[in-house]
This record gives sequence, C-alpha cells and structure tokens, in this order.
Amino acid sequence: MEKSKSHKKLRLLPKLSPRATLMSFGNFRTFDNTSKTSLSSPIKMQTRTFQSTFPPISLRDELESGEVSRRLFLKSREKAESGSMQTYAGAIGPVARLEYFDSFKNLPKVSQRNKFEKLEDSPNVAYLQRLEQNQLQPKPFGMVRRSGPENNLDIHCYSMGDLYAEAFSEGLEHVKGLEKINLNGNRLTERGSFSILSKLPSHKIRAISLADNKIGQKSVAKIIDMLSGFNSTLRHLNLENTSISDAAVSELCQILADNKTLSRLNLARNNLTDNSAAALHDLLYHTQSLKRLDLHWNKIRGDGALLLFQGLAENDVLKVLDLSWNAMGRNNSLEVATTIGQALKNHKTLYHLDFSYNYFNSEECKVIGEFLNENHVILGIHMAGNECSLSAKGFIKPQMAGERLEQGHFFRRIIEPSRNYSYKESINCWVCEDWVEIDFYWKPKISGNADSEPIFLHLECDNYAADLMSENHDGTYKLTRAVPPGLVKFFFSHYGNPMKSLEHKIIQLETPIQRQIQFWPGFIETIKMHSINVLQPNGPVCCKNINFDVKPRIPGLVYIPPEQELERIPWSIPISLFRDYKFDDENLLNECFEFDWKHSRLMNFIKNQADQDRVKEILKANYKHIRETYKYLAAFSGSEIFSIGSNVLTDFLNQCQIIDSNYAVSDLGVNWNSCIVPKEKGQLYNPGSALVRYEFMEILVRIANDRYIRNKICTTVAESIQKLLDEHLLTVMRNNDTNKWRFDKYVCEEVDLVLKAHKPILDALYRKYSGKKTLPGMKAFMSLEEFRQLCSEAGLINDNFAAREIDLCFTQAMMTQVDELYKKRHIEMSFVEFLEALSRGCDMADLNPNAMLSEQEEIQQLFKTNNLNTSLRSKLESAFPNLVKICPQLVQDSFVFPTSETYKIMMYKAKSDNFPTSPRSYLD
Repeated sequence: MEKSKSHKKLRLLPKLSPRATLMSFGNFRTFDNTSKTSLSSPIKMQTRTFQSTFPPISLRDELESGEVSRRLFLKSREKAESGSMQTYAGAIGPVARLEYFDSFKNLPKVSQRNKFEKLEDSPNVAYLQRLEQNQLQPKPFGMVRRSGPENNLDIHCYSMGDLYAEAFSEGLEHVKGLEKINLNGNRLTERGSFSILSKLPSHKIRAISLADNKIGQKSVAKIIDMLSGFNSTLRHLNLENTSISDAAVSELCQILADNKTLSRLNLARNNLTDNSAAALHDLLYHTQSLKRLDLHWNKIRGDGALLLFQGLAENDVLKVLDLSWNAMGRNNSLEVATTIGQALKNHKTLYHLDFSYNYFNSEECKVIGEFLNENHVILGIHMAGNECSLSAKGFIKPQMAGERLEQGHFFRRIIEPSRNYSYKESINCWVCEDWVEIDFYWKPKISGNADSEPIFLHLECDNYAADLMSENHDGTYKLTRAVPPGLVKFFFSHYGNPMKSLEHKIIQLETPIQRQIQFWPGFIETIKMHSINVLQPNGPVCCKNINFDVKPRIPGLVYIPPEQELERIPWSIPISLFRDYKFDDENLLNECFEFDWKHSRLMNFIKNQADQDRVKEILKANYKHIRETYKYLAAFSGSEIFSIGSNVLTDFLNQCQIIDSNYAVSDLGVNWNSCIVPKEKGQLYNPGSALVRYEFMEILVRIANDRYIRNKICTTVAESIQKLLDEHLLTVMRNNDTNKWRFDKYVCEEVDLVLKAHKPILDALYRKYSGKKTLPGMKAFMSLEEFRQLCSEAGLINDNFAAREIDLCFTQAMMTQVDELYKKRHIEMSFVEFLEALSRGCDMADLNPNAMLSEQEEIQQLFKTNNLNTSLRSKLESAFPNLVKICPQLVQDSFVFPTSETYKIMMYKAKSDNFPTSPRSYLD
C-alpha cells in the first residue's frame, strides 16, 4: 500500500521500470538499449513504449523504483531550496523577490514536494496556491518588500479587495513574528477583513490598522476576541473610517475598559453619535492603559460630550485626545462648556488636545478658557474653527464667530498627520510646532544702557506685546519663554523706549513694525521699529518626555509704577478728537445761503425788487433752520445722493399742517414740477427727481405764495413766507437742530476720553469699512453703504435703532459743505465725522452695558467729580465689545479694554514726572 501510494504521489505507473522512471523524471534525451529510439516525448508516450518493450516488472524492481523516486525528489529539493518554511529567508530584499518568482515558476512541483515531504508551505507558496485556485494574477501585495523590518507589514492603499485578501490571509498564516500590520485603504469589506484578522497571531500582534476599509460585526468580534485574551499583546488599533457602528463601539469599549495593553485607539470618521458616548465614558473611567484616543469627525453633540468629559474627569492616564470636527458647541446653556472645563482643569496627564471645529461660541470658549487657565500640563491645544483664538502662551481668547474658517483648508491632525502641507500657519501649538524653550537676558552696560526697572521683552509670536522681565540678584534681567522654531524676532524696551540688545544679531526690516503697545494699565505707547534682534532658538524642544521650565497659561508679570502726586489736565476742543471737525458758524452759513440763492429761480419768480430783497433777508435769517430741516428730511431718501422725495415732503407739510383747504396736494404738484428741473446743466449731484438744498428753499417760497397770495391773505411774497414760517414751519424745524445733540451730549471731555481709550478699535473700523469707493491715489473715505454695513455687522440695529436711522446718523454727522451740486464732499465721510455718526448710532441703539458693575461705578464716580453727563459715555462703552468683534484679528488680540485707572491717567498727570503717563510715539 505504501509503495502504491508513493507511486500515486509521483504520478508513476506501477508497470514502469526504474529506467523508464528515470527517463520520465529527467525528461532528457536518451536511447533504449533494444530499439535505440529517441525518448524525448511526454510521459504517456514513454509509458506506452516501455509497456510494449520491457518484460513484466518484479516486486524487487518496484521497490527499487520507489527508492529511486525518493532520491530524485531529494535531489530536486537540493536544486530548488525555496518553497518551504525550512528554507524561507523572509520577505525583505532581492533574495526574497527571487524566491517569490521561483515559487511562482515552480508552484506545482513545490506544492507536490511539500505535500510529499510533509513540509510547511512558505507564505509565498500558500498565497500563490490560493491565487491559482481563485484564478487571480500573482500580485505580491506585501509578500515581498524592498525594505523595512520583517515584523512590520505595511501595505496601505494597495486597493487589495476581498478576493486577494483571502489569498493574502493564507500566506499571512505562515508569517512568523509579525507584530504590526497596516491595511489602510485596501477596499476591504467584512469578508476580506475577517479573513486577515482570523489569521493574525493574537499572542504576538502589537498594531493593527484597518482605516478606510469597511468592517462588520464578525471583524469587530474577532478584534474583541484578540483583546479579551489574557495573552493579548495588541497596543495600537486604528479603525478610522471603517463604518463601525455605535453598538459595535459599545461592545469594543466594554472589553477595552479591562484591557491592560491597548494604548492607542482611533475611532475617527465613523459617524459615531451620542449613543456610543456612555460606552466611551466607561472606557475613559476604567482604562489604565489607553494613552491616545482619536474621535475626530464624528457626530458627538452636547449630550455625548457631557458623558465623555464626565468620564475624562476620572481618568488619569490619557495623554492625547482628538475631538475635532464634532459639534459639541452652540448649546442652549453653558453646561457642556462647564463640564469640559472642569474635566480639563485638574487633569494631570493630558498634554495634547484638539477641539478644532466644534463650533464653540465665544461664551463657551470663555468658560473653557477660564478653567484651562488653571491647567499648566496641557502643552498643545488646537482651537481653530471656534469663536476664539489661542495666544502664544496658550491662553484661549474669545472672539467673533468663525472668522478664521480658512484654517480648515489646512487642518492639522494631532494624531497620525496625513501629509505635510507647504502652507504653514502658526497655530500656537507647542507640541505640533516643536516650540523651543529659550532664556532671554538683558545685561545692563552689555546688552545696552538701560539698568533699571522696568525692562520689557517684545516677541513676534506675541505680536510684540510687552512682557515684563524679572531682575536677578546680579542686576541682570531674565525671562524664559517658549518660542516657535525658526528665526525668532524680538526687541526690548525700557519705560516704553524700544531697545535692541548688542548681544544678539540685528537685522533691518523691509517693512517697519508699528504697534500700539500697552506696557501697564493706562500706559500705552506707539512704537515703530526699522530694525530688530533675531536669533535661532537652541534649547529644549517641547515634548511630553521633557520637563519644560516654561509652563503654558502662566500670566506675565505686571509693572506697578510708584505712586505720584497728580494734577488735573485741562480739557479743551483743540486737544480732543473733535479738533478737526468744522462746526457751523455765521460765515459758513452765509456762504451756503448765497450759493443756494444764486442757483434758485427765486430772482425770476419774485418780480418786485423790494419784495425780492425782503424775501432774501427773511430766508437768510432763517436759513439755519431751513438747512437743518433739509438735512433731516434728505436722510430718508434711501439714496447715497441725499435729496427730498415727494412723499417725504408731503409728510413734512402734513406735519406742519400746511395742506388744507387753502393749499391742496394738487397745488403741491404744480410747485414740485416748477422746482424739480435744475436751473443749470452739469449739476452732477442733483438727481433731478427729488429736491436738493436750494430747491427745498425755493419750494417753500412757492408754497407760501400759493397759500397766501393766491387766496388774498397776503399781498407780498415776503409777507407770505414770513407768515408760513411763523405759523407752520419754525415750530417743527427747530426740532431738527443737529447742534443741540452735538453740544449737549457729544462734544465733552467724557465722550472724548472714551473715544480716545477705544481709538485702536475706531481706527481699525474706519480702515476696514472705508476706501471701497475711493479713487486710486485719493484719501480714503467712508461711504453711506460702508457705514450701513458696519452698523449691521456690529449688531447695533435693534428695536431702538432701525436700519433707516443709519442714514440719519450719517447725514447729521457730516460737516456743512457749501457746494453740494458739483462736488461730493458732503457724501464722503472723514474719520472725525465717522466718530460722530457712530456715537449717534450708539446713542440710539442704547445697548445693555457689558462692563462689571463695580468697574462702572468707579468710572461713574470718576466722571461725577467733574460734573459731566455720563449717558452717552455709558452707551459708547456698552457698544465697544460688539465693535471690537468685527475688527481685524490683530486688534482683537492686542486690545485691552480701559478701566477706571485708564481714564484716571488720561485725566491727570504727575506734577513731577519720573516717567511719561501720556501716550507717545517712539522710533527706533
């Protein structure tokens, strides 16, 4: 039986002689001793020939035939050593490639030999055999690799598919010592992923990555089985974008809660919802091994965040947490933000955190930031895509909604970054950007002449804000800071005077740096630098394994100047922000009147010269009220070229009770048509369909004429216009006096001080919302359209301040211009006019105060000592928190809101100054 079995394996017929067997396996050219015929034909032909030529074979011959066959196979094994685990040399390098090719070339022979000799197939042979069964092309798929460690199999993005995966798993079963496998992006489904997972050595495998494939319940069950064993060695598990369900995650987390080996888990991009939050809570609560958890781009909302961070609060092992691209923000209450902040406040191991694009609003960011200020362990925080920014010291600063969404185009992952972008934007993450710890020194007489407090350091990463240095026992000044890698730009200052250290390299700047810097409360300087110190950082790099002396979110030192005797600074318009405003006076009004009289048709309309002179005298005496009323009514035109429409005029006449039985609406139509056509051509800023200033004055005279002379109430035009003014117009016109508000509320010291204290905001707003309609080379101005946009985006429009009243504030703030027909200065708002227009808008809007009550009381008390009206001041201070939100990010980051001390310094000065207290400008 053994002999026949062996013959069957060798594909030999029992009738063959040893010589025939030899000839058949050798397949070489030989000759029979009897017939001398060539034997180069296939085995079957040889068999038929030998059966007809040789005598019957004895038992001895058959035994000799088996021995010869065994020797032949041993000989073939010596010639072709590949194909079995006894001779398998691994999957790396040129030798492995040759072995793979040889296994493919001799696959039938090697397969039969391994079965005959009971040898274990090599991974190549096992893989190729399954490919042959499935009729697939022999693609290596990691069975052969050019380089890399033998225990690390990385075949990501090969688009393998399930059929190849099944064959691959057959080869994988024979791989010894495999510890890491990366199968990302291989088009695997449940069938393929389970085939591979079932063949992995659960007692040796340390890292599995199945990202960007589709796995199902069977695969998850297999992973759970690998993790639940007492001899589990799995440390890293990547299931990103694998369509794993909430239920599967819950099962996985239940096992991981007691697992002692897994340190890194990636469940990102799986559309996980709050349904899996309870399981994640238990995982964070119980785990003693998990160091990194990636949950980015899921659907974890407010309720899920509550559970998640309640678990994190009890966790003491997690080091890296990525929750970016969820939607944990914009909740109806601050409960979620408070829970997050409380969990982070005292966490002792977490050092890297990503909250990017969770849509936290400014209030939520403020709450989280206040709790984080007490945590000095978290070195790297990502907050892009929320209503906040991150300072170089790690402080979270609330700002306006999603203003920096462009960061999303270059979003940086904190766990397993996918690629390196050439675009680099500072995100102020100490960990991702490899920030470096540096000691900065100022040595008197060596670095420079300054030898006393206060010495400030100004770093580019702080936008050159002042950072007070501390004095050492040897008289030098030191400040240790974490700075981003690359060239560090900085300078020093002493009492606001900029300085460059002689110990460091100095470079000239192509574009000078100009900043308004606050050195201590109430002391602000404008500094312009043409040259600056630079250095290449050389120090400890921020890393979880290195203890930084610099801790994040440590407030800088604050310089407190010595107390001095103060005296009051006298206030006057020439030293105020109102100094450039040209107020109306008699000469200006006379020029305007003569211009309007010249362009009107009244000289032709009134034939009697004496009557004409008397009318001119009456109009000139009342021109102030006529012009003020025109400005008020023209504001409701809705156009950027101010004029009075027919409906507005009709409403005004009704208000003055002019339209009655003596003067009908039809009469107004006749007068309207008489005035509306321009007297001269080329009046660019006369719309021709509405009344401009001189036409408004003219139509009042025509109305008086028709109302009184036509009805024989008066005999002269002068008498009729005087009667119209006295009985109907002046009572209403006097209410339109813009100067009353201007001098009663606006032009005073308290408003001037508020505007000065917030001038960085006002400057930024004027720059941002002006220039759209300015011609190249001309000085920028603000148009009505831009002012409307500012008020809308600042949130000033409310029940008290309607959109139509924006135009009214604009017109009433504009300085009087003589020529409003050929020139457009009356619709081009300058900065000083912008201050008044914005103040009028804030006065009407009457926003709720945002300052703390105690601070408001101190400011109120300060101004009360000078008998000043505080109404408009309070409204302006309430509006500036809204206004700063629409400023450029640079202003939002650097501006510090004034306090009572700020106003005190602006109102008083030292009798004998040891240092300056009023704002100054410095050039280096």
